[in-house]
Amino acid sequence: MTTEGKEQGVIAFLEGLVGKENVSTSIFEGIKQSLDPFPYHVKRENLPLAVVLPENKLHVSEILRYANIEKVPVFVRGSGTHLGGASRAHTKGIIINTARLTNFELMEDYGFFESGPGVRVADAADTLDERGWFLPLFPGSRVIASMGGIISNNTSGHIIDAAIGKPADYVLGVEVVLPTGEIIESGTKGLRKPAGTDLTKMFVGGDGIMGVITMIRMRLVSMAKQSYGIAIYRDLKAIARAVKRMYLEKAPAPLFVEFMDHNVSTIAFQIKEMEPPPGPVLFFMAIGQDKEEADKKTAKVIEVFKKEDPVIAHQITDLEMWTKLWAAREVIGPYLIQKMHGQSTAAEVVSNLANLEEAMDETARFNEGIPYLEDLTNYMFGHIGALTMHPSFVMPSEWDDVRMQEIIKNKFKREAELNLKYGTCGGEWGQFSKRTGFFIQRYGETAYDLIKKMKAVFDPNNILNPGVLEGYR
Repeated sequence: MTTEGKEQGVIAFLEGLVGKENVSTSIFEGIKQSLDPFPYHVKRENLPLAVVLPENKLHVSEILRYANIEKVPVFVRGSGTHLGGASRAHTKGIIINTARLTNFELMEDYGFFESGPGVRVADAADTLDERGWFLPLFPGSRVIASMGGIISNNTSGHIIDAAIGKPADYVLGVEVVLPTGEIIESGTKGLRKPAGTDLTKMFVGGDGIMGVITMIRMRLVSMAKQSYGIAIYRDLKAIARAVKRMYLEKAPAPLFVEFMDHNVSTIAFQIKEMEPPPGPVLFFMAIGQDKEEADKKTAKVIEVFKKEDPVIAHQITDLEMWTKLWAAREVIGPYLIQKMHGQSTAAEVVSNLANLEEAMDETARFNEGIPYLEDLTNYMFGHIGALTMHPSFVMPSEWDDVRMQEIIKNKFKREAELNLKYGTCGGEWGQFSKRTGFFIQRYGETAYDLIKKMKAVFDPNNILNPGVLEGYR
């Protein structure tokens, strides 16, 4: 059979399975489903054969069973917000979009909820909030990020791991379609997670290379009371010392501790028509079983922060002010893109606790000596309570793809150098795709070979999300 004949056979199979209305071969839809936050174009030869929207796990199973037999690559797509490259296919194949897999069931009698992978994080959070429950996930892209993508990366976004942990700590089990088409369920319907071997661990934080998650079961978490604080310092090193002191003096870790350098904080405050701050800003949210407990935690953290001589440090009691501050932080990325008429890229530098001041200083100089990137302003902010810093840059829209790709390559190289130096790794964007080289440097060829062998057990023909593990994307 010719290549064209095989491709037509793939399309005919998909249309027969889910209906023509749920399969697209449009070049425009192909481009849309192939783009990600990287600032360069999709290559025409890498556009998908078809984009398919399955309705249920049986559809997913049949697609993967067929693709495994015919050896057709399958790429799973949620919202396409992955910042490490996993959303972008590197070759022709089938794209499974999870947009129709949106079943959501709140099972309060059991103490958990079940979610399809296509449910938006913000929608899940709002549904839970209406009933007094809290979703322990808070990515910056929560309005569009999908539950499947978040769980596959085991990322909690802004939330400090030391406060309440990672999503994996709350996932009781998953339903997964293997690359060969079999459907399995892991975990438990009890509130006590399994001891010993639990296949859940292979898929939560599995970078999407072992199977397609079609259902996520997460333990319900009661909504805590909140309290807020802010501290403004004269320089970034003082912020680093304050956060380090927070841990060493055993202050209760807040749910969030965010920071913005002086440049970013000035812009952020202006967005919400607030008076620009006199220096870089540190702000946080503490939580407690009641308001009194939350306020006590805030007071303790501020007490510690004051030991590093801030210009300002106090509790925020005006909810409107906190809402403005948080909203300004959330939209700072899109605002910078709009203001600078360009395209953005960021890195994820994670420090160890002991070297936080040094890491802060080096991250502030992240782009020094990097071609093209050194000509741009480093807009620096991040989740400093989790020791995470995001040096961010806005590139002119008129720059060509060659220059953009060179910047992305060098950005990940510099990120790797710093995370290797501090013995850390990214805590938000997964471990492969553009970070495969770093994984090998950080953990060694033996560890990488183990992952490849596990992948081969689950996916003998390497049809599911190929290129993520290999670092092609």
